[in-house]
Amino acid sequence: RWLKYSPIKIFIFFPIITALLSAFMDSVTVMLFFATLTYEICKIIKMDAVPLIITEVMLANIGGSATMVGDPPNVILGLKLGYYFNDFVTHNAPISIVAGAFILLYCYLVSRKSAVSSGEVAKKELEEMDPVEAIEDLKQFKTALAAFGTAIFFLIVHNYIERYVHIPLTAPLAAMVPAFVMLSVLGKRSERILSKVNYEVLLFFMGLFIVVGGLEHTGVINIAANFITGQFKNNPIGLLSTLVWGSGFASGVIDNVPFALSMSYILESIVKFAGIPALSIMVWATSLGADIGGNFSPIGASANVVAYTTMEKRGKSIGWKRWLKLSIPATLIALAISNIGIFIKYITGFF
Repeated sequence: RWLKYSPIKIFIFFPIITALLSAFMDSVTVMLFFATLTYEICKIIKMDAVPLIITEVMLANIGGSATMVGDPPNVILGLKLGYYFNDFVTHNAPISIVAGAFILLYCYLVSRKSAVSSGEVAKKELEEMDPVEAIEDLKQFKTALAAFGTAIFFLIVHNYIERYVHIPLTAPLAAMVPAFVMLSVLGKRSERILSKVNYEVLLFFMGLFIVVGGLEHTGVINIAANFITGQFKNNPIGLLSTLVWGSGFASGVIDNVPFALSMSYILESIVKFAGIPALSIMVWATSLGADIGGNFSPIGASANVVAYTTMEKRGKSIGWKRWLKLSIPATLIALAISNIGIFIKYITGFF
């Protein structure tokens, strides 16, 4: 209603919202909701949903790159290498905002013909929708919002609490404490919430850490680190550019989660050599490349897969050709902006 059912406003506003939400919560959850919402609204206003959903996914991944909790690669790099929520916001967020703005502008210019209604908008049907009716339990809704806000607050200040108050509040604890409090307040209803936890993903991460840890102990990580060091010793700009673009292209072909975990061990090894940039700027280069590069293909990131399959379930296939036609140029633009941003950070020493 606020957007007055304008396809152009929806095309601009929805991707921005997905980017903002994905900075503070899992982009998969964001796209699970927004892909369905976008499809239903576009069906009512008779607008092509495909370009908008692809744009939303790309902005969700860009938004996730801005913070430590937005995308799994950032969580892995932050926890493994000792960086905090505020570090990612300070160093990644400005670059992510600029890259996101250019992606949105590009996608709108290319897809603006689709950002029109092909028929009369069913305003009456939209007016009859009451957002409040979607809230099944107002108390639970308020409790969840309070827990979410508390978790974000703890993620922002947990390193200061550790440093000055000497309470060992790590990033995982900062998120888990509000969650446990919420579950205790909800009582019996917490069982339903716990039953919806994706335990397969938790087991996947456990197995992944075991496999990559095995690679480290068998010397594979050291071999990779020595190779990279040999190629880029005393060439920091070349190494940083390779981290941005290499991470980007790799994440377009394989899932960026195992890639980020492997890179966290490699970065930890190569930083010990002389002539190699500081660990921090290599982390920013890798995280931006891995997060943004996931936009290249429908399988590059988990959020992509969710959006793609959501459309297929509703009988509207996006198709690889249509995805790549929009995503490849947009992702190349974003990676170029990220590379420039990392270059500026290195030259100015702000990393």
